[in-house]
Amino acid sequence: MWKSRSSDKALPLAVRHAAPKHDRGHEYMRYTTAISPPEVLAMGQSVDGAIAAEIPGLLSDDGTWVSRRLFFDPELYEIEKHRVFGRSWLMVGHESQIPNPGDFFLSFMGEQSVIVVRDNEGAIRVHLNTCPHRGMPVCREDRGNARTFFCAYHGWNFSRDGRLVGLPNQRASYPEDFDKSNLGLIGVPRIETYCGLIFANHDAEAMSLEDYLGDMTWYLDTSLNRREGGVEVVGVQKWRIGTNWKLPAENMIGDVAHAPATHSSVFQIVPGDPASDQALKSVLEYGRNVALPHGHGGTFRLYPKDDTDGRLPGESTLRGVPGVGEYLASVQDEAEERLGDVRKRVKIATCTTFPNFSLLGSNFTFRVAHPRGPMKSEVWSWVFVDRDAPTEVKDAMRKFFSLTFGPGGIFEQDDGENWEGVTYGASGVGTRDHAFHYGAGLDAGRHPELPGTVSTAYSEHTQRGMYRRWHDLMLTP
Repeated sequence: MWKSRSSDKALPLAVRHAAPKHDRGHEYMRYTTAISPPEVLAMGQSVDGAIAAEIPGLLSDDGTWVSRRLFFDPELYEIEKHRVFGRSWLMVGHESQIPNPGDFFLSFMGEQSVIVVRDNEGAIRVHLNTCPHRGMPVCREDRGNARTFFCAYHGWNFSRDGRLVGLPNQRASYPEDFDKSNLGLIGVPRIETYCGLIFANHDAEAMSLEDYLGDMTWYLDTSLNRREGGVEVVGVQKWRIGTNWKLPAENMIGDVAHAPATHSSVFQIVPGDPASDQALKSVLEYGRNVALPHGHGGTFRLYPKDDTDGRLPGESTLRGVPGVGEYLASVQDEAEERLGDVRKRVKIATCTTFPNFSLLGSNFTFRVAHPRGPMKSEVWSWVFVDRDAPTEVKDAMRKFFSLTFGPGGIFEQDDGENWEGVTYGASGVGTRDHAFHYGAGLDAGRHPELPGTVSTAYSEHTQRGMYRRWHDLMLTP
């Protein structure tokens, strides 16, 4: 048995240390909700005593041993719905999905369905998709433009900003001075954006998104903020997989070690493929495993100063498309002007913003692994492209993503097989009491050019940071 972490003990590893400050060159937008959420939004605090007593022992002091219960236990899952997803900043979509007043799309915060809508004043609102009268969903369409949201049960009607504006038989059923102001849609109290990404938080007292992301933005900028016009998203793909949500998150936060074994079939089927070959070799040669506060982290390539190609994700494939080579070169020049020399040379391989938002810079995609139970997830994946890029470049980026990831991607199939296997392998009667080992890469330290604590590419440094963050939240009533 390992030594468990204590609920009142500071984390022992460097992920707790303050990262150096850097100029970020981005803008945050904050939105307020006109209708205050009722007290029912306060996430449940009480936990059965027996379960609460077991939480400290789920992780070893140094984070190298993690209980398998994290990946299948229904009682832990019920707690983390409140303590993890009820307190964290969750990515719900992108501003480019709702350019005009009335534009909306459905999303999720954990298992909670939410409506993300731009109101008449241009502000972004996030409403729980549930009628305050009896709880019926008030929106059934994935996306569109709406003047109001209508409950098909009793006919209550709500404005874009969540106010109750239509109440059938009001005069006959309610007193003349009936106050409808507290019967609007339940608004998520905290909504902020970063580089077009929309984040929401159930916790009205949570730290700002800027503080929560911290130096994660230093890295995200290299994909999302390298051009003045930023990025826009192309579609969304959704698929379900029999895995706990933490496994996709930990894989994307910095699991380089799986690639040669898991994806060996890709390299055998397409021998000498320049995109696949370059991606693997460049991660091994230039990749760094970086952990950041609040459970964020990833694998990032830092190319040398004498790299005159100005490498970009997937460029060995994309340069074969007419006009793309010239575009990539021009982007690098602008990236250096906006972000500086170091970040021009930084490329995201994979990264995760805790708890479940991941970005694959090499494949022009970001994703969220929405929990659908302790042993099931629904993955939503978007392609992001430079807003001002030529049409042929956007099309090349989309096709490159479709080849590699998404439900039909050649790499995605391998990863999904792993995640399902781990989830069910963790839950067996003979295996559930044996912890997983996360002991690779214990030599993390500071880097002269990169914020965070840095280890080699073959490391489980970032996974340890992610699970320590999860553990801290689970220990806090």
